[in-house]
Amino acid sequence: SRFGSTLPASTTLASSAMKIEEVQSTTKSQRVASHSHIKGLGLGEDGVPLPIAAGLVGQEKAREASGIVVDLIKSKKMAGRALLMAGAPGTGKTALALAIAQDLGVKVPFCPMVGSEVYSSEVKKTEVLMENCRRAIGIRIKETKEVYEGEVTELTPEERPDPAGGYGKKVTAVMIGLKTTKGQKMLKLAPQIYESLQKEKVTAGDIIYIEANSGTARRVGRSDAYATEFD
Repeated sequence: SRFGSTLPASTTLASSAMKIEEVQSTTKSQRVASHSHIKGLGLGEDGVPLPIAAGLVGQEKAREASGIVVDLIKSKKMAGRALLMAGAPGTGKTALALAIAQDLGVKVPFCPMVGSEVYSSEVKKTEVLMENCRRAIGIRIKETKEVYEGEVTELTPEERPDPAGGYGKKVTAVMIGLKTTKGQKMLKLAPQIYESLQKEKVTAGDIIYIEANSGTARRVGRSDAYATEFD
């Protein structure tokens, strides 16, 4: 009966023990395919294939010819042309195609196709071809932005009486002075930009960044001339 009184205490300690669980990683695991070890054509600086390099072994003549094709593509002399590789199964046709894409750079997509996908009864052949063509096209978009960046020397809003009536005033524009190492400039900004400047709490001496196209305004930092004001 004396030992029976200690049992509830042991059960209480067991129930109050800390619970530790393992959290599964959310990182997407990459599937190891049959050609995932190929990193390039394995050519030397003179274009001669190395016996074992970049995950490829053998097929020296085909690798050397593929290196010539890579040079033609980089020099933009293969436009409108295609490369046909013929051979028995397992001779390295897909491996050479992947190696060519790897040598061209990470921005060149590699889109393998299987015959069963094209001749599927669910999707039309033209749709499969168009989808793979879209994947294979690499588009580079260049955007030009007009940007104003500098130290704020003046921030003066232009106000007028509210047309809706009342005693309030409405901001119609804001005059702002920006100073850089190259000079100084006065800008007249829309009231919407003034509202974003107020949200950023911009004052004289701040470094701001304004995009002319979108009207985005951000406070980048504080000028060196005002760096010691809080010291």
